[in-house]
Parts: sequence; structure tokens; C-alpha cells
Amino acid sequence: MKPHIALAVCGVFASSAAFANDPVAEFYKKNDTIRLIVGSEAGGGYDAYARLLAKHLGRFIPGNPKIIVQNMPGAGGIVAANFLYNAAPKDGTAIAQVQRLVPFVQIMGEKGPQFETAKFNWLGSLASEVTVCVSWKASTDIKTFADVQKKELITGGSGPNDTETVPAILDNVLGAKFKIVTGYPSSTAVTLAMERGEVQAVCSSYSSLSTRNAHWFKEDKINLLVQAATRKHPALPNVPLAMDLATNPEDKALLELSDARLDIGRPFMLPPGVPPERVKALRTAFVEMTKDKEFLADAEKSKHEIDVVTGDEMQTMLERLAKTPKATIERLADALKYKGPTVMAKVDEKKTEGSISEMQDGGRKIVFKLKDGKTFTAGISGSRTKIKVAGKDASRDDLKVGQNCAFAAPANGQEASAIECK
Repeated sequence: MKPHIALAVCGVFASSAAFANDPVAEFYKKNDTIRLIVGSEAGGGYDAYARLLAKHLGRFIPGNPKIIVQNMPGAGGIVAANFLYNAAPKDGTAIAQVQRLVPFVQIMGEKGPQFETAKFNWLGSLASEVTVCVSWKASTDIKTFADVQKKELITGGSGPNDTETVPAILDNVLGAKFKIVTGYPSSTAVTLAMERGEVQAVCSSYSSLSTRNAHWFKEDKINLLVQAATRKHPALPNVPLAMDLATNPEDKALLELSDARLDIGRPFMLPPGVPPERVKALRTAFVEMTKDKEFLADAEKSKHEIDVVTGDEMQTMLERLAKTPKATIERLADALKYKGPTVMAKVDEKKTEGSISEMQDGGRKIVFKLKDGKTFTAGISGSRTKIKVAGKDASRDDLKVGQNCAFAAPANGQEASAIECK
């Protein structure tokens, strides 16, 4: 036998022996495709993180299976989670990524989930989120969270998200004096209102603020008051953590339950019933991938912040939170409600005319072609946007490409408050 043939044969035997000694590698050699189910539309932030993982994770899994992405949007990720739990194969060939609130919907006792959060095999999260509350120096002399506990601070809100739930729970649990002005169409609109002096503060994602409003930090325009998360952001070592300000174990547990959803900003999981050795191999592969230079370079190039939470860490946290007493769950639901007077923002929206040229995200976004040839994109809410077609009340399902409409929205890319189409 010629030397080079002998070496090749030896390589084949060595490879076969390796797979025989590693049942996980042998399994993925025979089942060479993993389906990654994404609980949101293609093109969004969650989808981008999923495709980043799909591109790299297979290199670190024994047997090197390929990973294909399947988008399964619906009910904020609940549809995908229900499918993974009840219908997907439980052999390690199906993974899902869902929105960060999904694990907590079942824990909070809300309707929709057909799963138990703690019974998923959690793979890990590629990012965590930190909500930070900041005050505008030009509008207020409030510099610290202790100041907010003594003096009213007017903050802008854009609905039942961090802009309103975080100041509400800080008021109700820690005695802060945030006054919420609600009705802004987005957190971006709140930040613009703060720059105009309409409100004095905002609570929002630190990663978003530090990117979108980087000049605030560079030009020292804001005071960093408090951060809501289960651990401090590395860039904010001197900004107090809300849960550390609690004065008793009950309040600290309540804040931890509220902020835990931020700790798993981009969660991935496996269904229950996957063989333990495959769960372990996939969790190991996940961690190894996040340390890989090629993966990190790709993440940096696409501007995706990586802050890893391991599968073991997620599993421990969610199993603990799943045992939260019902009384605590009910108290949290109450604490997230703002108890102050309702004050609505006066959002100046001019009516614009154009024809619908494109429908996006299942009608949740519409691109209008204006008379001057430019385009304008508006978000469409099924509950907040008032829609009329031919003079009659309508829904976004009645909006079609080609219709001529007049619409009101604060800015390009923002949510429309009203649309009237002929």
C-alpha cells in the first residue's frame, strides 16, 4: 500500500474511532442538521443574533452539524416556545430563540404559554440588557437616585415597557418620586422630548442610549441615576443597582424577579427530554463559540454586543424564579403599575399624504411614497393607531399597497397615531 493511501485510510479509521467513542459526535454525524426556530420576524434584533449563532455554533458541536434558521413569529415568541415544548423533536436537533419576556410569562401566570419555563433545557444567552434611568442636567438639579427619593422627577413613557414599568416599580418599592408623562410613541420620541425640555428623565436600555445618544455621554449632558438589572453593566461600575438599594429581603426578591428578564436578553433553549449528554455538549459548544476570535470579530463587525449568560446560569436562575410564591408574583404585577395621575404627552404630529408602497412585518410597518418622491416609514399599532378606510373605522388588515392615505406620525420610523385612506 502506498504511504499516502495508508495515511488516508488511517485517518478514516481514526475519525470513525473518534465518533464511536463520542456518542454525541456520532449522533450529529448521522443527524447533520439542527433547526433553529426564531420567535420573531426576519430582520429584527433577535433574528440577527440567531443568525450570528447559526453561522458559528456548528463548528463547536461534536460532529459539526449545520444549523438552519426558521422564523416562527407570533404572540411575542409564545408560539415558538409552545412549538418547541410540545411539537419539536426532543433529540437535540431543534433549538429555539425567543424574546426575553417569554420565560417569565408562564412564571407570572399569564395566559398563552403551553409550557413550564423551568423544564426547558436552557442553552444560554448571547446578551444581557441593563435599563438605566438618566436625568437631563439642563432641566433638573437631581443628580442621584437618593435625590429622586426626595424630589419629583418628570420622566417620559411610551407604554408598558421599561420607560414606564421601571420608574413605576422604583416608585412603589424604593420610594422614588418619578412622575410619568405617558403617550410618547417610542423611547426615541422620549429622548427627543427630553432634549426639548418637555421631560427631565428617561429609563431605557443602556446599550441603546449609549449607541443612539452617544453624544449625551461624550458631552456630559446627563446624570446616571440607577440601573435595573441583576448585575451591573461593566461600563457602569459606580451607578447603583436598584436591587442593592432594597432595604429588606422581600423587596430585593421582588426587584430581582422584575430585573431577571433583562439578564437573559437573547435567550436560546432546547425542549425538555433531550438526552443529558447532548444538552451538556451543546452548552459547552455555546460557551466555546462565545470565546472564539472569528465569532467575536463577526459580532463586532455587525455591532452586536456580546455579554454571555451560560445555560447552567440560566437554568439555575429560572428554576429558582419558577418557585416564586404566588403572593410575590401578585405583588410584582401590582408594583409594575404606575400609581400616579395620568399625564399625557402633547406630541406634535403633522399630517402627511402619500401612497402605501410596501407593507412590512405583517402590516406592523408601512412604507409610504410621498408626493416629492421620498419615502416615509411608520409603525402601525393594532390598538393605538386610529385607522379609517373610505371614511369608516378599520384595522391594519384593511390597509393595502396602492392606497392613498393621510397619516400622522412624529417622525420617520415612528409609530403613526392615525391613518386615513381613501
